Amino acid sequence: MAANILINSHRRSGTHFLIDSIRANVQDAWFPNHFLLPADFNIGSLFGKDEKVYKIFKKYLNEDRPVIIKSHLLPEEMNIENPKDKFEQLIKDTFQQSKKIYIYRNGKDTLVSLYHFLKPGVDFHNFLETKNDHIIRKIRTEQAYDENRVRYWGYHVEEWKKVEDVCILKFEDLKNNYTEAIKSVCDFINEPPQDPVKKPQIPRFKLLHGIQKKMSNLGITPLPASSSVRPRKGKVGDSDSYFTKELDTYFKKQLEHSAI
Repeated sequence: MAANILINSHRRSGTHFLIDSIRANVQDAWFPNHFLLPADFNIGSLFGKDEKVYKIFKKYLNEDRPVIIKSHLLPEEMNIENPKDKFEQLIKDTFQQSKKIYIYRNGKDTLVSLYHFLKPGVDFHNFLETKNDHIIRKIRTEQAYDENRVRYWGYHVEEWKKVEDVCILKFEDLKNNYTEAIKSVCDFINEPPQDPVKKPQIPRFKLLHGIQKKMSNLGITPLPASSSVRPRKGKVGDSDSYFTKELDTYFKKQLEHSAI
């Protein structure tokens, strides 16, 4: 049976760009899309303890093709020390049994993208100071790294870099040295890439893209080449106009105890 591929990242780090790149270049690689799964399904959805989600996801994992699994969780939130139920056990098994890839992006670009994605109704400075709102906080105690957006981003990247059996990939390398980056990923997961290597593009028409994804979710059509959720620019250096000298100092201060 083909090994499943676990794509991990902080939100808005190029997750779907990597997922779609693997779909385009690895034969039979498949990203789960089903109307009974949450619209933006990732393995953290299992913490919702929904029996239907559990059964569908477990069925997909047992198929004889590489299944791409999306995750925004921290390593300790996946490699659970004492799973309480079958949902948490499946999360742990997936973490331990899959080929793991972690993609991270320049933190400033990541947080600007998240700001536009969430549309929080506050200015960017206030947004950076707000607490992390990740889904896992519904079932775990708030930690020091949840204090603000910058600290959580830094902790997320730092913790994944400590995982031994993970392929670490920079979004900037995927953007600027695409062919080499994809060949490296394919080598890690032991799957030959397409020849020539194919590169997915951000959809030009967001409304049409949303309709295509909805039709796919209902089982009417295949998932479009881009699985991106509300795609934006994906531009390296997109944060240059957002970070004043004051914000840059704030950003660096929040990361001063981090290895980033």
